Amino acid sequence: MTRLPSTLAAISALMMLAAPAAADRLDEVKARGKLIVGVSDTTPPFTFKKDGAHVGYDIDLVRAVAKRLGVTVETVSLSSAERIPLLKDGKVDFVATSMTRTPERLKDIDFSHIYFVTPHAVIVKKSSGITSVHQLAGRKASSASSSTAGGNLKEAVPTVEIVYVRDYAISFDMLKDGKVDAFPTDESVLRAIVQQSGKPDDYLFLSDFTKSRNVGFALKKDEPRFKDAINRALLDVEASGEAAKIFEAWFGPGSADPTPRKFKIQAD
Repeated sequence: MTRLPSTLAAISALMMLAAPAAADRLDEVKARGKLIVGVSDTTPPFTFKKDGAHVGYDIDLVRAVAKRLGVTVETVSLSSAERIPLLKDGKVDFVATSMTRTPERLKDIDFSHIYFVTPHAVIVKKSSGITSVHQLAGRKASSASSSTAGGNLKEAVPTVEIVYVRDYAISFDMLKDGKVDAFPTDESVLRAIVQQSGKPDDYLFLSDFTKSRNVGFALKKDEPRFKDAINRALLDVEASGEAAKIFEAWFGPGSADPTPRKFKIQAD
């Protein structure tokens, strides 16, 4: 085996140490000066469009995180089905669409610290006469594609037929038009949609179905520095009191559907 002269070997070692590390997602974000975030147009009060701009609880948290990273925010509209593919392809830095962290999703993507905890729920038309989730046996329910709510309902009622569609707006329209018998998703989203329908008294929340879900920003796997930066920013948003103020703005007494804050953003 040929041995390099000691001087040459030392120079080679120094060159290897001096070689710059490949830029990761955090470096890219800092270099471009903005976060590119995938959001929904139709998931009030988390992320939706109003007067041509994205607004909502998630959006306010995203901006608070971006401020701590010293960058701006660019939002990209996407459907439920597009979230994981666009994330894995690196088309967005992360996804903020009230997305539930589940063991199944963690096989493909990563998540930030949990920033919202809420139950799933199911609504039906009052005129249907349905008062229990078990009455959905053999019936149809609409669910946004890739949402975990349809699967949760299926666990509770194995014979219910889940009709998957593009987004929450279509899911609700299917219920409103009588094409399905129920619509399951996040309770806060359902209450906002029902209020915005103009006829909230037409719908009933089935009281015997709730399943808690944990919401986080969806991140691409194997970006530890970026994930750590997002998590540290979220913890600071909580510690500063800003997280509670953002929650109050969207779920407090003056909101369409007041909800108590029973959680804090914390390391897990």
